Amino acid sequence: MLKTAEIAIGEFLLPWGMVISALGFVAAWIVIFVLERLRLTRFLWNLPLFFIALSVLLGSVFGILLAP
Repeated sequence: MLKTAEIAIGEFLLPWGMVISALGFVAAWIVIFVLERLRLTRFLWNLPLFFIALSVLLGSVFGILLAP
């Protein structure tokens, strides 16, 4: 499906997977921030593990939705 695996920004080639991973990380960070504000993280057993799993999940969803 990918025509090119890089995104060209001027003469700099940025790997497409890096952009998707960063979007997943930021989205997971926002979700954790909202959960912290609502005090719902106390129901999570291991918050760092949940954050990593959420980052991977959201990165995969963004990768499926935004595939060029």
